[in-house]
Amino acid sequence: MEKKRVLIVDDDDNMRMAMSETLKRAGLEIDTAFDGKNGYEKTLNKSYDLIISDMRMPEMSGLEMYERMKSAGIETPICFVTAYGTVDDAVYALKLGAFDYILKPFSPEVIEKLVERVFELELNKKNKSEKKNNAVFKSAYMTQLFQIAKDVALSEATVLITGASGTGKEVFAKFIHKNSKRANYPFVTVNCAAIPEKLIETELFSFEKGAFTGAENKKPGKFELADKGTILLDEIGEIPLNLQAKLLRVLQEKEIEKIGSLKVQKVDVRILATTNRNLKEEVAKGNFREDLYYRLNVINLEIPSLKDRIDDIDVLADFFIEKYCEINKKPRKKLSAQAIKALKEYDWPGNVRELEHTLERAVVLSKQNEISEKDLFIHGITLSDFDLSNKSEQFVDDDIEENFSSLTSDVGKTISEVERNLILNTLKEVGGNRTKAAEILGITVRTLRNKLNEYKNAGIDLQEYLN
Repeated sequence: MEKKRVLIVDDDDNMRMAMSETLKRAGLEIDTAFDGKNGYEKTLNKSYDLIISDMRMPEMSGLEMYERMKSAGIETPICFVTAYGTVDDAVYALKLGAFDYILKPFSPEVIEKLVERVFELELNKKNKSEKKNNAVFKSAYMTQLFQIAKDVALSEATVLITGASGTGKEVFAKFIHKNSKRANYPFVTVNCAAIPEKLIETELFSFEKGAFTGAENKKPGKFELADKGTILLDEIGEIPLNLQAKLLRVLQEKEIEKIGSLKVQKVDVRILATTNRNLKEEVAKGNFREDLYYRLNVINLEIPSLKDRIDDIDVLADFFIEKYCEINKKPRKKLSAQAIKALKEYDWPGNVRELEHTLERAVVLSKQNEISEKDLFIHGITLSDFDLSNKSEQFVDDDIEENFSSLTSDVGKTISEVERNLILNTLKEVGGNRTKAAEILGITVRTLRNKLNEYKNAGIDLQEYLN
């Protein structure tokens, strides 16, 4: 088993050496840094299982180093060593997500116990995450497909995973990484559809301090963060044409050119990509580079729609019921025979994602421990699902009355006005989260972005909807 790697950051030579020797005796691989700036630079270039840092140091404090790590997307667990005078800073760091802090002076046993607790908790998190993200299937086709994926995982080949939305393409990508030689290194996902076109280059390829207005510090991009590991380019078909050449260079030369730098940097990254588009058609339309398509399509795994693998529906349903019973603190429920029959007869246009949402809804709304066909609300909750013949109890809820008023207020408006109101009000409800709003509206993030640009050009103030 590969040794755990720990970075110790402290400006006191004796303290740094003492902690290093203690943890080396515990069988850990140790790196050291003499202040926060040096520690931050090391986290940009190497992956660690734990960071132990002093709080107060010259040049850059431990807290400032931690804040920069979080801004750069570095999620390594961190513990702080502090004196009484900086306890408030350590408590603030805990609120930001730090694991714990210990007070000086401390014995070797204290630091050993601290590290033991961190690794035990991280192992539990990993086990829960693996259980949550397990591939669930029993159909012959999926069994063969996962066997191919397992063989592919041992290679360094680029893999293009195709299939309709909601079929589980990301699950396959995580399976490939978990079964590869890179499993102990980062798995970085980039949702190409969710990143605004103007920001995607900086997100992928890093930038140096001063590269453009507002670039006060250098920031590592996703390729740099994925070094030695795997990067998943989710919905690769959304990558703008002008950036595809730069992406092709990463694939061919294994190097990136940071924005604001003339130097190239080598990266050791395996690339996986997913798409729900037909990239051959996109090439024919001139929307996707042919050379990039063939470079990505070394191995193609096509995930079938759920309607083409109905043998998987009952095992997936059991998995999701168990998951959402646990999340919602409900006793374990099961499906009735009629409910299973209904699930298998439906064509699932939203695939596994739609099935998951259906079972989550059923767990929440069902009154009994057996989920009936009626509890599924497969086509959504509509008036036809309720018995409206009994009028003995009549009431008007304030929220319902308000919602009804908002619906009737659309009478007399054009379709485009109603659409605009729906989009903006949905954005407002989710706090300006474009990805969540697009998911609720059933459109792509790109479509939503185009609509917002259209409204902005029409002189509509979007501030209250996007904040």
